[in-house]
Amino acid sequence: MGRASRAGRRPAGRRGGIRLSDILAGQPADERLLAELYDLEHDEIVEDLGFYRTWAHRHPAAVLDLGCGTGRLFRTFLDGGARRLVGIDGSPALLERAAARIQADEVLRDAFGDGRIELATGDVRTVSRPERFSLIVLAGVIAHLDGPEDALRVLSAAGRLLRPDGVLIVDQLGPGALPVDDLPLSLDWERRLGDRRVVRRSRLDRREAPEGLRVEYSTLTDVAEADGTITRLPAGFRLWYPSPEVTVALAGEASLEVVAAFGSHDLEPLDDRSERCIVVLGNGIRGPGQGE
Repeated sequence: MGRASRAGRRPAGRRGGIRLSDILAGQPADERLLAELYDLEHDEIVEDLGFYRTWAHRHPAAVLDLGCGTGRLFRTFLDGGARRLVGIDGSPALLERAAARIQADEVLRDAFGDGRIELATGDVRTVSRPERFSLIVLAGVIAHLDGPEDALRVLSAAGRLLRPDGVLIVDQLGPGALPVDDLPLSLDWERRLGDRRVVRRSRLDRREAPEGLRVEYSTLTDVAEADGTITRLPAGFRLWYPSPEVTVALAGEASLEVVAAFGSHDLEPLDDRSERCIVVLGNGIRGPGQGE
């Protein structure tokens, strides 16, 4: 998901923001190009790297990145000490770029060659593995679910894969970063992609619901080639932002307990002004970091 500025409150650009997996699943467009644009927007994000490096250091045995996208956090997990890493995403195009990222990075390439990194296509709501993980990450995933029922399925599936002393991190936009008004079609950003110019515009319509904020989000991305040819990529999808209270309640239904909660990757307290809603969950045995 995308970076949410306090000025515009637009859910776009941050790790917990727009995840193009949903777009790739249902749009008649060039999936490889959309995956390339995904990296153009997300690879510059660094504010969460220290946070995830620390948690990987505390729980290094095996890490599961659910909704991993193109693997932006893979090197961070290994730098933190992860001895095994599994990345699962619903988009083959994103996983293809994740594989390319691995081959382009010597540390990742060596770990993959040693069998320490695995990529798999899968549905986070029904994920099942023979192994158990010390750290499971759901970053920017919850917003792309249909609502509480789907979220409960995801949390329950992830909880079943958690080691007794492991933790599950749910990372999403916080109350202070959510849009407070509808936004008409307007310019998000303009960037270079090699010799191409990329311009993205978006609009959103919001609706308050008992289970959280519902957002109808649409984007229009123009990719201008050096010869003047323009490829237009329209996309539209629904987002759902549960409140921290709803997130915690759903975790409880999934037999998970709150180990810690933060309002930023700098470990600020979670409140109604927080830009992030980060909830660290355990399955009954408290892990390191409780009370931070």
